[in-house]
Amino acid sequence: MSPLLVVIGLLLVLLLFGSPVIFAVGFAGLSYFFVAPGMSSMLPVFAHKFFTGMDAFIWLSIPLFIIAGEIMTAIGMTDRLVSFSRLLVGRMRGGLAYVNVVASMLFSGVSGSALADISALGPVEIEMMKRDGYRRDFAAGLTVSSAIQGPIVPPSIPLIIFSSLTNTSVAALFLAGAVPGVMIGLAQMALIFFMARRRGFPRNPIADLTLMRAVQIVLGTSWALLMPVIIIGGIISGVFTATEAAAVAVAYALLVGTLAYRNLTLKDFWAILDRSARTTASVYLIVGFATVISWVLASERVPSELSMLVHQLDLQPWMLLLALNVFFLLNGLWISDSVQLLLFAPLFTPIVVAAGVSPIQFGVIMVVNVMIGLLTPPYGLGLYLGSAISGVPLGAIVRQSLPFLLTSIVVLLLTTYVPAISLTLPRLFGFL
Repeated sequence: MSPLLVVIGLLLVLLLFGSPVIFAVGFAGLSYFFVAPGMSSMLPVFAHKFFTGMDAFIWLSIPLFIIAGEIMTAIGMTDRLVSFSRLLVGRMRGGLAYVNVVASMLFSGVSGSALADISALGPVEIEMMKRDGYRRDFAAGLTVSSAIQGPIVPPSIPLIIFSSLTNTSVAALFLAGAVPGVMIGLAQMALIFFMARRRGFPRNPIADLTLMRAVQIVLGTSWALLMPVIIIGGIISGVFTATEAAAVAVAYALLVGTLAYRNLTLKDFWAILDRSARTTASVYLIVGFATVISWVLASERVPSELSMLVHQLDLQPWMLLLALNVFFLLNGLWISDSVQLLLFAPLFTPIVVAAGVSPIQFGVIMVVNVMIGLLTPPYGLGLYLGSAISGVPLGAIVRQSLPFLLTSIVVLLLTTYVPAISLTLPRLFGFL
């Protein structure tokens, strides 16, 4: 039996039987050195590839962005974002449903993580919607669905991962992801517009709103709204790299918490570092083990064989992208977002570039794909987290999130076949 088939088969079996992703990827990569002829003596290569996979300067941005997001959550930025969203759209029918989407869009500029969005905003949004007369399962389904904007609108941890794996410009990717991310939010709001009238959703403006109160809300939220401006502006202008931008984000969040809001304590900060270290450790382990798998695929000439297959089939770019979209969406049923990026971004990017597709556009297509995977059962992590924080059965959340899943797929197809959606901003800023 081919060593490659053993590796892939072991990975699939471990994932299907519920093994933690870290162990599944790690054991699958390790098995190659025992089943491939003559590889047992090269076992130190496993450790070498594992370490060098994590040894990249840009990877430092991941824990730093995680810390920045945790700080902004700990100092109560989520409540201020929700209040600001209510100020913008709360008076509309279905106001709190719109608030859910808008708050996620704004929070994405703080965390860059969908799961952080669900964890931080979810309990607040779900409880508010329940008190206002919304069904709890709808509130949970909408919360999970709106959160997938987070890693598409910059700053985005998945786009940073793609940039590192494919040597593409992180600034260009950030700009490319902005429009598709906003489009997902707008598509969800359009769906809510029709639902609100059919289901009779209530309006929920801020009670006793005065001009002074509105000014206080805007000023209180301005600190959060300024953060992505500093990060993205600094990267695009070349003032600092993505990793340096992450460090600036941490420093900015600390200043806001200690000087502006004055509610960040040393005890809170220690808990933030503890949570961030745990999250970072899991990400780095997956990065290291996935690097081994990528090396195995390269050793078995998988990229070149796939390129030859695409050439022999004479696939048009639109056909290739359609096939890859289906591939990623199906994988999203059982593989997490980060694992898909780590395994497949280095594998498929050279192939689509050879077919004439911009790597920047493909990066956005792939990230939108893997974010949709957070909504697809049985693996969708967003669904499980939404169920955990809301107490709603998983099946009920799946049913309520299905219309939003379909609108996200529509945006994915538009992003795939209308390159201007993702490439216009990078061109305007001179990255293409």
